[in-house]
Amino acid sequence: MAAEGTSVSISETVLREIARQAHGTVDGLPMHIIRFVLEFPSAPDLAEAGVQLRSILGSDKFDLRPLDDQLPKFFVLQFPGVPRTIAPPRLFAAADFLCDRLSLVSCVPDIGSTLYAEPDARLLRDGAPESAITNAFCWSDAAAPEDMHWAPNAIKANLAWTLENGKGDGILVAQPDTGIATHPELELGMFDLERAANVLEGGSDPKDPLRAGTANPGHGTATSSVVASRVQGKIVGAAPLAKVIPIRCIEDVKIFDGAPVARAILHAVSVNADIISMSLGGIYSPSIAAALEKAVAAGCIVVVASGNCVGFVVYPASDRNSIALAGVNAGDVPWKGTSRGSAVDVSAPAENVFVARRTPEDNETGVVAGGQGTSFATALTAGAAAIWLSHFGRDRVRAEAKRRNVHVQELFRAALRRTARKPAGWNGNLYGAGIVDAQSLLQLPLAEIPSPSATAEAAAPTGLSEEDRDTATVFELAASRAKLEGFDWARYGAEASFLAADERRRSDPTKAGLVESRIRPKPTSGLCASAPPVLQRVLTRLEYAPELIAPLDRQPEAKSTFRTLLSRSRIVRPGVSAESPLRGRSAQEIQDRLNSAIKKMDDRPDATPESKSRRRDLFDRSEKLLKKAEGSGGGHNLIWTERADIEALVRLTGRPALKVTDGKIDPAALAATEWEDTFKVDPKGLQTLFERVGRVDLDGEHVGTGFVVGEGLIITNRHVAEAIADEIRGRGPSTWIVQDNASINFDDRGLGSAKKFRIKSLVFAGSDTIGREVNFAHLDMALFEVETSNGSSSFPTKMSQVGDRDVGESKVELIVVGYPARPDISALEDPETHQVRDDIAKRLGEIFGLDYGRKYLAPGRIEDVAGSLGDDQSHRWVFSHDSTTLAGCSGSCVSQLIDFFPILGLHFAGRNLTANYAHSLAAVRASGQVPAAILERLGWTA
Repeated sequence: MAAEGTSVSISETVLREIARQAHGTVDGLPMHIIRFVLEFPSAPDLAEAGVQLRSILGSDKFDLRPLDDQLPKFFVLQFPGVPRTIAPPRLFAAADFLCDRLSLVSCVPDIGSTLYAEPDARLLRDGAPESAITNAFCWSDAAAPEDMHWAPNAIKANLAWTLENGKGDGILVAQPDTGIATHPELELGMFDLERAANVLEGGSDPKDPLRAGTANPGHGTATSSVVASRVQGKIVGAAPLAKVIPIRCIEDVKIFDGAPVARAILHAVSVNADIISMSLGGIYSPSIAAALEKAVAAGCIVVVASGNCVGFVVYPASDRNSIALAGVNAGDVPWKGTSRGSAVDVSAPAENVFVARRTPEDNETGVVAGGQGTSFATALTAGAAAIWLSHFGRDRVRAEAKRRNVHVQELFRAALRRTARKPAGWNGNLYGAGIVDAQSLLQLPLAEIPSPSATAEAAAPTGLSEEDRDTATVFELAASRAKLEGFDWARYGAEASFLAADERRRSDPTKAGLVESRIRPKPTSGLCASAPPVLQRVLTRLEYAPELIAPLDRQPEAKSTFRTLLSRSRIVRPGVSAESPLRGRSAQEIQDRLNSAIKKMDDRPDATPESKSRRRDLFDRSEKLLKKAEGSGGGHNLIWTERADIEALVRLTGRPALKVTDGKIDPAALAATEWEDTFKVDPKGLQTLFERVGRVDLDGEHVGTGFVVGEGLIITNRHVAEAIADEIRGRGPSTWIVQDNASINFDDRGLGSAKKFRIKSLVFAGSDTIGREVNFAHLDMALFEVETSNGSSSFPTKMSQVGDRDVGESKVELIVVGYPARPDISALEDPETHQVRDDIAKRLGEIFGLDYGRKYLAPGRIEDVAGSLGDDQSHRWVFSHDSTTLAGCSGSCVSQLIDFFPILGLHFAGRNLTANYAHSLAAVRASGQVPAAILERLGWTA
């Protein structure tokens, strides 16, 4: 089923459909369902609030309850049975609508923030998309120290244990995390299970189910072992006599929701925990902020991980009521993946810290292994806090704090910072006052702890980029909840922190795979209208980030395209003689052809000095590059720049990307290749094809490509559909609500309105949500209904299609027509080294002189036939091709290179220097996945 939203009430339409699809009841605050946290100006009447919501939502199929009795102004609104399939920007828009209708102080959706990357996850899912990022920027390959106790010894916990009551006896450390699993290193006596809780499923059982597929199952087990493992085992915690209160509030450490974490903090307060240790993080949350304030006021010490892989300090570590931990290695050098900034208080070991590890496939045995992440720096510091409290006594510490009229948290922060040791060359602006020194901490008398105010002033965050400083400022202002410069940080702080965090990752292509939203987020109108200068800078930078993050190809045996092209004959149309551009020729002949092509490209009016320089540099090195490639067993010993240059060398003449202008291939571009004769044969056929391929836009921004397959019907990728429409699942058939201003524009430049048509509704989409990585078993295809007249022109008629699925199972010639997008992470991974390099796409783009967002044609042929790729043996509907799609072209038309260019497939994914993937439409037609009525409408029933 599909539905259309209206321009004035699309958020209301979405919310009403969510409520209609809701069913059943929930215990706890489960992950992955749609949920909002409502903050009222004063404690509301539950029944009255329910009546208001029923009027707004047109249904009573929702769950409304107080978040916790300790925070009477905060309520949780959740929709049982409705998974979170809506993009975060649209959830924020719906929250803003509720904020207006209910006169709320704030309304924040749980979006499943992935801001807290977890490098430790690579040990379980090294093939996962985020691993390409964490491997390059977070994971250290340094050998772990032989001494399994090195980390607690590095903070001198072992020396602190020799002092009176220096092992944490009688101290309670609450740990909001994934829960715990049994492990030989974890004695049952180290846990206080009577105080434990399961916030997600409800009840008191904190057992971690160790579900396969989550980023880091067993995370809570690992961190608790660093806090309080007993001395009898292989490893030992920083506080070997303290007790841990496990609170299960996250399923996956890298997916962060505000409501369950806030409730976990409040539970810790209610059971009189002394310390709260949180190795998690995400965007700003008003409910967490309020919970932290309660915890600190109750006398808790709260230690929080600063974050991993993203650079800046995440929330709640950035909150003034948290003690934020950065990470170092065994040599006292900052760990490569640690977040840093003025919000950091101190650092502790975070690289190769030995932990108790549990995984879904370990036969319930568990191992001890080195872990990486600020999670473990935090757990070590929580242990240090426990032995500090046990040494001085809980009552004495609280009495000293009361005498000074400060909270225990601030007293401990001041002592921690004063006693931290500073290695030579230590950067206190980024990594805090130094490295935790538990011995000195316990030796500093309570009366000699400096005034907290004397240690509270943070130095200016020198060493951070302007962009990271802006992000840090946004997080700080969000937590302030102030009204400054006409901007309501209490209302918009969560959304502002989401936008700032998205911009920092999306603008850095090497980290773009960590974003929550595949589509580039658009701010709500209220935020945009009153954004202060710092937020305006963030939004301006966000405008230049990629619109769509495509699924990442993680094929285990991806082969480099240039190694196959170096020995392949040129593709030609029937009747045109074939001649290999590379094989059987001398280096001089190859260089002559390259030189001719480069001269023609340089003569084009759009040639820039930079592209000319790149191409001339390529020519100067071409002979050496070719000889090295041919003599290196397929190029395995080439460095990345050489691989990129060989790729460009081959494709400049053999696999060009040809610009389409006014329905024709740019003559100057075509003349620079070996394809001039081929594409002169049937220019009208090409023009007919070009007229039926358009650019899919949202609010005028390029999202993908689509092409005509029926009367008023276009086809594109499901992952493109997920960017321009919201799927709502629940008790009935899925409903898709198309966003306002979604359109397809058949203009070659993607400009103007003469050939622009509004996308009305979704007709069909593959049944599986397209995740972060390519899965050939999932049908990445969607059909949309489009208006057939726009007042200027009529909608194009459909092209003929290849009906024989055997064609997709043969190595036939083809062309791809689409609109290349700005590069994202899918374009940036080096297939040889698996390193993510943002300069690969830049280098190739400069050589080719690409103009992103406009129409291109790229010739090629099928490389891996349908049915030959992993995960495609059953459906046999995916083939790979070697056309130059460079930065994407999601949803591009793949046509067979024969008369009339019949449509062969739908391009859906690819990777630079490797391969591109497309669905064979004939195979999709025969798969049984498309309903009969849709097949008939497409004319696929004959």
